[in-house]
Order: sequence, then structure tokens, then C-alpha cells
Amino acid sequence: MRYSIMLQIVGIITFTLVSTAALFAWLQNRDIGQPKTLEKEILDSKSYALTEEEEEWEENYVI
Repeated sequence: MRYSIMLQIVGIITFTLVSTAALFAWLQNRDIGQPKTLEKEILDSKSYALTEEEEEWEENYVI
């Protein structure tokens, strides 16, 4: 009887550890796409034309 309970406990713990490892492996390997950079997000949010000063600054200082 004791052996049966011990076997069940070991089985449950093993199953939990293996399923958790599989979940984390799946999370790390899934494709989440290209993350947006802050600069791209700011440029995408602009809905107005740049002034001449802003265009000049962008040409000279933005990489």
C-alpha cells in the first residue's frame, strides 16, 4: 500500500515538472514577430508633416 502511494506521488511530481518544462520551452521558442522599437513607434504615430527645422535635424542627427 505504501509503495502505491509513493509511486503516485512520484508520478504526479514528475508529470508536473515535465509539463512545466514543456510549457517554458514552448514559450521561449514561439514566434512573437518583430518587436517595434521606440523610434519606429514614435515615427509611426506622427500624423503631420515635419517642419523644415525638424527635417534638417532628422537629416543631420538621426541615424
